[in-house]
Amino acid sequence: MLVDTKELMFFLGDLGTEILPSLIDVFLVDTGENIKKISQSLENGDYESLAREVHTLKGVGGTYGAVEMKEAAVNLDKRFKSKEALSSMRDDLLKLIDIMRATCSEMEKLKQECTSGNV
Repeated sequence: MLVDTKELMFFLGDLGTEILPSLIDVFLVDTGENIKKISQSLENGDYESLAREVHTLKGVGGTYGAVEMKEAAVNLDKRFKSKEALSSMRDDLLKLIDIMRATCSEMEKLKQECTSGNV
């Protein structure tokens, strides 16, 4: 499961499901930017920028119920904090990008369900 809708609904609280499409739009835009930043930072070998992006994704994943994204970010964040070499994390960072893209696809589907009244 990429998105835990129970966690997402908890995040919504009293706002109600009518605000969900707007929140998903924010997630999609922000996550798209995160993917670009991670990709560029990987290309440039920018360790500090990658560490910041991964740390940010822990919170984003938790807030939006993006379970796998959060798990991957938590694991990578620990590795950055222990100063693990970037070369040994490269494959897992690329996997994180794949998870982020898949999560965006699932969020798009959820948004469509919401706008058609199925949530």
